[in-house]
Amino acid sequence: MKLQGVSGTDVAKEASDIILLDDNFASIVKAVMWGRHVYDCISKFLQFQLTVNVVAMTLALLAAVIVMVRIPPVLSGGYMYNKKSYAKVLHKF
Repeated sequence: MKLQGVSGTDVAKEASDIILLDDNFASIVKAVMWGRHVYDCISKFLQFQLTVNVVAMTLALLAAVIVMVRIPPVLSGGYMYNKKSYAKVLHKF
């Protein structure tokens, strides 16, 4: 059935993500397996990225806490890290 010059098959092809060229059931199974594999790869990639980012943020936070607890005299311009010497270091800049 044609409606305004466009057949239903053309509309279905435009709306679909995958177009099978034959009606073989094995092609349908293969397309479904391919889609599941792509989904698995995407989910594994996202899990990997989230894990790496969480570890990186944890290490950065721990490093910031460790540095704020004690700054060595060499890095602080000869001052030990306490409120009075920290104020002196800030006034230098």
